[in-house]
Amino acid sequence: MAQALAAILAIVIGFSFVAVQLSAQIGSPRVFDLILKGRALWLLLVLYGFSIIYDLLLLRILPEKNIDNIFLVNSINLSIFLTFISFISLFPYAYNTIERLKPEKIIQAIIKINSDNEEALKRDVILPIVDIMDKAINANDPHTLKVGLDELEKLNVDIINSKIDKSEYKLEIVKYYSGKISRLVENAFNQNDEDSVIEITESLKNIGIISIKMRWSEVPPDETERIKSNGIYKSVGIPGKTDNYDNIASEVKNILNYVFIKAIGKKWSRATRSTLNVRGSLMATSRKELVDIFYDIFQISNDFSRLSNEEKIFSMDYFMEATRDIILEMINKDIHFNDRNFITVIKDILNDSLQVINKEEYFKLSQNIDYITDIGIEAAKKNHKLKDDIKECFGIIADSGKLLATPIFELGNRGYGLALESKKAETIWICSCLEYIGILYLSKKMDEPTNDIFSFLGGIENNYRHTKSSDVLEITEKTIEIIEELGYKSIEYICEKSSKEAILALIDIGMMNENTTIKTRICNTLNDMQKKLENKDIFKSVIEINEKKQEYELAKFHEFKKFCAFDTGKHSR
Repeated sequence: MAQALAAILAIVIGFSFVAVQLSAQIGSPRVFDLILKGRALWLLLVLYGFSIIYDLLLLRILPEKNIDNIFLVNSINLSIFLTFISFISLFPYAYNTIERLKPEKIIQAIIKINSDNEEALKRDVILPIVDIMDKAINANDPHTLKVGLDELEKLNVDIINSKIDKSEYKLEIVKYYSGKISRLVENAFNQNDEDSVIEITESLKNIGIISIKMRWSEVPPDETERIKSNGIYKSVGIPGKTDNYDNIASEVKNILNYVFIKAIGKKWSRATRSTLNVRGSLMATSRKELVDIFYDIFQISNDFSRLSNEEKIFSMDYFMEATRDIILEMINKDIHFNDRNFITVIKDILNDSLQVINKEEYFKLSQNIDYITDIGIEAAKKNHKLKDDIKECFGIIADSGKLLATPIFELGNRGYGLALESKKAETIWICSCLEYIGILYLSKKMDEPTNDIFSFLGGIENNYRHTKSSDVLEITEKTIEIIEELGYKSIEYICEKSSKEAILALIDIGMMNENTTIKTRICNTLNDMQKKLENKDIFKSVIEINEKKQEYELAKFHEFKKFCAFDTGKHSR
């Protein structure tokens, strides 16, 4: 039995050394300690050592012939039992060792090493885990990378959140970590591993957000209360210095800037979007915590302006999407911010995009207009002053001469849906934008695509009227007011197509509306427009178009025509 135990012991030791060797391939050489200091190995060695010594002693005292002594019989039985236990223990030990060799298990074991010593934490915890994650990227092992990022993120967040008074210590740890993360990012780019880059940037977001929130810990409590109770600081931010926590956030931003440049260079859509969104989240959090974000805001447009034309075309919609998300988050959370700064950024991105865009990529600029519309709709919903300023962006499109019809169709189609949902403020904003665009285009005597505006205005009014909402009359009056203004300007600038569409839209609203006051107003406007038209055939052609309507609509038109008395110039009372 002693020989059997010795053989098993040799197997255990050999197996353990193989495990140590494999651990060197999986992670840092420092991982050796986890294997060698494991309790299972030493407990097993003690058991085997005791069993072997026991068997040797037993062999020494056993007689050569008959064994009648009950003590010796029991001793032999115990030896057999120990041998059996030693053999059986080999299997759970092997299983446990194999399990502990899994990279995620090694990471979880390393992270349990607690140390208040800065150098020990860097050497014994952060570095070994980063080494494992680096090899996980090379081996295309996203699970291990995710486990490592989650554990190190939690470690950094716990350190930042800890009650340790020395924020310099926290900064040093995060700076060391960010340096190692930069190495991981570089490796991920070299391996063309976009998913790993995204995982890393998302992990950095939480560290950055926590550091921004913790900067208040360096402001005295009485000063904190005074700042938060004083409205002026909502626009200027925290006075004075909170250097260490600000520097932690800066470390995160520096990595994100590097990722952003590399991701755009490789034309990685998801990584570019992810990085810009993380930067946006940090910016919104900063503003919520009363941190001045003037530089961060304009860094968005500055970064975009420094790109090549090809890179601008690739990323223009991602930049605008990120800007939209920042603004919407701040509007929804009622965070005070300087809307003029953001308008400037949006206009700069839009200007640069219009300069480089080609017809094959027009859909990207169309997406940007969609994002701008999102901002305006949300601002209108919250009655934020940005709802008026954002309209200036449509002026840039008018000046460019490109995609002139796109904002009209985007706003018009969005207006249809908002009207059906009886969203009054948002619907009015859409109509006011169409008015703004119409005035801009007509001032440049652009008959097309201005003429498309009127059918959208009429459709929006029609959709809202069918909701039976209590606000129907207000929407109808607002729509008529806009059509009247644009119609008169169309006549003034001799834009015949727009003049014709304005008259058609007014007739459609008038003949479908049962409100006598509305009908009378429209009749007066139509008769006045008819007089001001230089080309009288325009009005005549509108009447002819309506005469070709089918059944119900034709009957409604005849009723309205009689009410307005177009032939006599005197409408019914």
